[in-house]
Amino acid sequence: MLDGAIILVSFGSADDTIRAKTCDMLAAEIKKNFPAFELRQAFTSNFMIRKLARRKIFIATPAEEIARLRDEGFKKIILLPTHLTTGEEFDNKIKICADTDVEIIPPLMSEPLEKKILVTVLDCFKLADDEDLILIGHGSPHRHNPVYENFQRLAGERIHVGVIEETDTPNFSDVVDRLKVRRAEKILLAPLLFNGGVHVAEDIAGDDDGSWLSRLTALGYDVRVVRDGLGSFENFRALYLDKLNQFLIPNS
Repeated sequence: MLDGAIILVSFGSADDTIRAKTCDMLAAEIKKNFPAFELRQAFTSNFMIRKLARRKIFIATPAEEIARLRDEGFKKIILLPTHLTTGEEFDNKIKICADTDVEIIPPLMSEPLEKKILVTVLDCFKLADDEDLILIGHGSPHRHNPVYENFQRLAGERIHVGVIEETDTPNFSDVVDRLKVRRAEKILLAPLLFNGGVHVAEDIAGDDDGSWLSRLTALGYDVRVVRDGLGSFENFRALYLDKLNQFLIPNS
């Protein structure tokens, strides 16, 4: 008899390679480490769900997967989001699923931001001695998330946090201002995102003039890019296993 069910909830990706080394890899690790629980996956992006469905790959929304598990007789359901912050996607598509039989584990980068989260992120991206690191998160077009500022405050002078959404902060101009103060010349550009995917391919490291890579290069910076999202790194995925373990065994 299983103790309950865990739904690993991601934004989603239509790229088979990215899914295989991020959310699918984490799902396999959860299944291995928590065999007493049924493990399912769900996506919050309806666009990604529809795109995969056209290829006969069927992923449910969190609400749909919860309904399915209830029909199968599960009385305890835990949602583990890979969404890094408590932004609009989390609030509108995950948080609303909370119920007497559904518990939700907060995103990794919730407030207060744990120092071990920052240390693990920085450990994923190895800086050369003469490089500064720019980490780019998603941001929000409708509300500011202070977690990015707090991450910046804890990270130190060589680390610069920015967001893709130009209406949110810290935006591209904010980051460039920091680089000028630092008199930085060489940059490591990396995603503060679980999957990376389209945001890396277009917004962060795309070939068009509007990407961060193109804009930084045009300003004269020597830029090196990491294209893998954080979910590709085993030590980062281990944070989710720790979070789940603490949730299931509070004093572990």
